[in-house]
Order: sequence, then structure tokens, then C-alpha cells
Amino acid sequence: MKIKLFVIGLALAISLVGCSSGPAPLEITMSAADISLDVTRIEAKVGQMVNITMSNKGVLEHNFNIDELGVKQASVKAGETVKFSFSATKPGTYNYYCGIAGHELLARGDLVVTE
Repeated sequence: MKIKLFVIGLALAISLVGCSSGPAPLEITMSAADISLDVTRIEAKVGQMVNITMSNKGVLEHNFNIDELGVKQASVKAGETVKFSFSATKPGTYNYYCGIAGHELLARGDLVVTE
């Protein structure tokens, strides 16, 4: 009887591991300074939740946008820290950037999403 319960428990544990709903969330800490972001590449898996903690270390406002994914984080004032999350449903390389006028060319990076 004990062996039978052990086998059933083992089978249940294996099936629960196989039913994982996806990769663990990705935790990113990012600092924005005047017209720059210190993280310029993020690598994630399809469906993986990307949790970003963004601190504004400069004197200008900053925000975070990924047009293709509909990510539009509101402006972060100097000295503030915000947390936000998103995920991508298909593989690809997505550009992220600060949408404050004049920042787009320098405060940017790439989100690379793979299977």
C-alpha cells in the first residue's frame, strides 16, 4: 500500500512539473538618467512576465514605451521609482524607448523575445 501511494504521489508531482504555465517572471531594475537608460537589452521568453522597476536618477522626466506591445508607461519624475509589467505573445525584437521629446534617439533599447 505504501509503495502504491508513493508511486501515485510521484506521478502527481511529475505531472505538476510538466504542467508549468510558463517561464518564471523576469525581474529588471532599470535607471533612467538624463537622456539615457542603463539597460539597453532585455531577453525574455514568449509569455514571460517582464517586471520592471524603473528609477529616474536624472533631473528630466522619463517614460517607457514599446509600441508593438502597447506598453506606455506614464512619465516618471526626477527621484521617483515606478514598477510596471508586460509580456510578449510572439517572438521578435521590439524597440523600447523614452517617449519624452528629444529622448527617443538616445534613451532606448531592445526587448528580444524567443520561444
